[in-house]
Amino acid sequence: MKKLLVIGMVLVFASSMFALESDPSEVVGYVTYGCETTDGTDLNFIALPMNSGYVMASALGDAIGACDVVNVWDPAGQGWLSASDLGFMWAGDFALNAGYSYMVNVTADTDVYIYGGMITQPTYNLVTTDGTDLNSIMVPVTSIFGMASELGNDIGVCDVVNNWDATGQGWLSASDLGFMWAGDFAIEIGMPLMVNVTADVTWPVGRNANTNANSVRK
Repeated sequence: MKKLLVIGMVLVFASSMFALESDPSEVVGYVTYGCETTDGTDLNFIALPMNSGYVMASALGDAIGACDVVNVWDPAGQGWLSASDLGFMWAGDFALNAGYSYMVNVTADTDVYIYGGMITQPTYNLVTTDGTDLNSIMVPVTSIFGMASELGNDIGVCDVVNNWDATGQGWLSASDLGFMWAGDFAIEIGMPLMVNVTADVTWPVGRNANTNANSVRK
């Protein structure tokens, strides 16, 4: 099984695999997402943690190469909106946003490299609906959390954190039981996640929304 996420950052004046010790405006780097095909569907969850310059879903799909669908989660409708490669055009093309997560379908195993400078971490307007209450996020590049439970507790009104398992083509869940988190798992900066909330909330706030941290570690 491929490792889901590999982080590499390159500084203008110095380099370090796991630490950023310079002003964010001076930092460029990359994130690698290992995408795979299976005997069933071939969906992989990735994010845009760097200013990669991709404006439209079609541009991301074309850059990946072995990609025929790019999906974005619509929290209001609680479903996926899709841009599909028809060969001569992309149907349903949509704009991308740095710091957001996207579900891509690949036609061959491939590593997706997201290159660029540091982003300004977006805040996510996490919403509830009359049905399910799922919202897609990305673990901020400045995140201090190592476990899904820590992130869920920081959101405050989050009772489930989901991580996509590309090999099994399904979600792995950490669930808040009140006295403990069942199925807790490790998280990494730049990791795409799907969270369930019990009330509308804006997140992140404080340090986890701050891209000016002096030291950021994976």
